[in-house]
Amino acid sequence: MQNYVYDIDSIRGLNLSLKVPLSLFAYMVDEIYKFTLSYQSAFSLQSMLQIFQRESVALDIQEGEFCINSYVYLIRFVQKNNITAEHLSKWLKENTLVQDDHREYLMKVLKGFDPETVKKVLSLGKLKELKWTVNQYNGDVKYPNLKKLYILLEFHIQDEKGNLQKQIINLTIQEFKMLQMEFKEIGDILRSFM
Repeated sequence: MQNYVYDIDSIRGLNLSLKVPLSLFAYMVDEIYKFTLSYQSAFSLQSMLQIFQRESVALDIQEGEFCINSYVYLIRFVQKNNITAEHLSKWLKENTLVQDDHREYLMKVLKGFDPETVKKVLSLGKLKELKWTVNQYNGDVKYPNLKKLYILLEFHIQDEKGNLQKQIINLTIQEFKMLQMEFKEIGDILRSFM
């Protein structure tokens, strides 16, 4: 943290988080943390600034940008230099005005860093193709005239080694409607960040 002590601008940016409510601070730290680990997160400075404005944070645009960038820099610095959460906590307490609850949340996130877990997250498969069909089940011996509809989803997933795997899921109409509602909710949340 020695290099950090002399970076007054970054410390000022960290101190600006005094104006950020804990719930929004937690969201910001989570997004930055995911971004700095994988570079696959959809994190963007502009979308975070829009959230700050929407949540009426008492920061102007320049201060908000400064605050967010300071935390990106800090989290990257900690990860790159293998600084322990305890050491960072002590440094923040001695050199910044970051509130206790904000500092504790940041420590909790950084303590959760487990290289094996990150490796698993980064090696998740990629969805290459999704096929679906609406089918009719006619196999009821007791009631041969009964025809039930179901949806078959076929996922073609490529693992980290490039191998393709196929996963098949059968859903009743009711289960499909539940899944449809989940996807609608995901879409609504995504639209709020665009």
